[in-house]
Amino acid sequence: MKQLFTLLLCLPAYSQSMVVNTTTGLSSSFPTCQVASVTFNEDTSEPVAASGKVQMKRSIVFLGHSIWRNDNYLVTYRNSGSFVTPFTGVFRGRGYQTLICEAFDFPSVSSPGPDGGYSGYSLGGISATDDKSIAVVAQQADNGWPNVQNAIWTIDFITNDFKRNIPLGTFSDYKNATGAATFYGAVRQLYDKIKELSGADVIIVFANALKRNNSGYTSTSRNTAGCTLADYELALLTCAAANTGWYFVDQNRLSGITDENLPAVTADGLHLNNLGYTMAVQPWINVLRSLADK
Repeated sequence: MKQLFTLLLCLPAYSQSMVVNTTTGLSSSFPTCQVASVTFNEDTSEPVAASGKVQMKRSIVFLGHSIWRNDNYLVTYRNSGSFVTPFTGVFRGRGYQTLICEAFDFPSVSSPGPDGGYSGYSLGGISATDDKSIAVVAQQADNGWPNVQNAIWTIDFITNDFKRNIPLGTFSDYKNATGAATFYGAVRQLYDKIKELSGADVIIVFANALKRNNSGYTSTSRNTAGCTLADYELALLTCAAANTGWYFVDQNRLSGITDENLPAVTADGLHLNNLGYTMAVQPWINVLRSLADK
């Protein structure tokens, strides 16, 4: 039996309907284990007027992995390793960029990368020339990255550093700019390029990784480089602490996404569904709101 209900979300002027097929028929609530499938309808809400948005003084450049790429992109529910989704079908992602731009009015917005994000790319590389490293892409003359003075740049990649088993290195790799072959060195290489494009007054808004259970890589497991997600988080925080103008988004702890609710908020244990996006974007919005007068 299909049941139609409306999910009211915390962003202004936004609602979305879902058709849920349960294994037990009509009920007043739908525990994850009883949901057989879900279909997201196209959103029909009116866009937020510019007058209702927070006015930002700086432009923004979104750098992110596949979860960012999935904004306005068709996403399919899939099982992955030990992760089993209770949902089926395809939905169009209302992702980070859309939700952030509904809350803020920036002078300009850029989202480089294939289809607006770098699916499968890590920040660091398995070598100094690894073309799946964002630090390597940063050095490419044809990468399409904008030259916008004093912009805000987002950085969200470390779930792929974890998945791609990128060597962590040490803080000396950051200080000595040793290149993309370690995570620490890659952070420095990327930051140097961003400063070249946006100036020394650039603002970096960076994040840790959300919880995950995908392809055998989980929130607490170690990869073949001997690292956990928390190890890459600490390394990125250590680099940020050596600079000014860096702001941390703790989406891992503050989004409300947990290992237990991953089946309800992701398509495959990693990539968010639209309920997941409305949760994960809140820590980003909170940090960006604090930058309105910067």
